[in-house]
Amino acid sequence: PMAGTRGAEAMGDAYFGFYLWAMGQGRPRAAPEIRAMLREAGFARSRSLTTRQPLIASIIVARA
Repeated sequence: PMAGTRGAEAMGDAYFGFYLWAMGQGRPRAAPEIRAMLREAGFARSRSLTTRQPLIASIIVARA
């Protein structure tokens, strides 16, 4: 799951923020932030794929 899931922004960000806080690490991140991290790590291209339930699982594919 990613922060900023279209149509579920408020609920998704609040739920996963609380979940990650309870786990003691991490924070929700939006796709643009993850893609920026991929660029910093040396990946030249990345793209988001659509899923049937983006609140449950989102996918970003990256190539070096």
